[in-house]
Amino acid sequence: MEIDARRRGTRVRAQIPLYITSLDSVTTFSESCHTVLVNPQGCGVRFKGPLKQGLRVRVDHLPGGGNAVARVACSLPPTAGGKYWLIGIGLEVPGNLWCLAPSPSDWGNYAFVPKFFPTCLTALSGNSELLEVRRSHTQISSTDLPR
Repeated sequence: MEIDARRRGTRVRAQIPLYITSLDSVTTFSESCHTVLVNPQGCGVRFKGPLKQGLRVRVDHLPGGGNAVARVACSLPPTAGGKYWLIGIGLEVPGNLWCLAPSPSDWGNYAFVPKFFPTCLTALSGNSELLEVRRSHTQISSTDLPR
């Protein structure tokens, strides 16, 4: 079987703050970090130490307000004089979770910016047409939600 070695989407340099949490019951951690490179398949993040290849993680605080499940693809040691590891993270569901616009043309169907909706929506003052997002207290109309 021949494997297509072409990259699936141009890597873009971007410093996006994230929060990474292990989904493994043995290797537990939650840590703030930031991206160095992103594409629709995942990202490279600066991290204080190596992570085991294949480790499932949850990526929180994405620019659109959502989160994603991913796997560690690789851990590259710090360069000479550096102190941070570069951790490659592959998204389980690819997309422009970085909310880059415009995005590179080779991102194809993943170029659009997704819309995340928090799970904590409530009606304001009994008005089902006006909703509140508890986390940020932002008001949106129910007509803005997908049906």
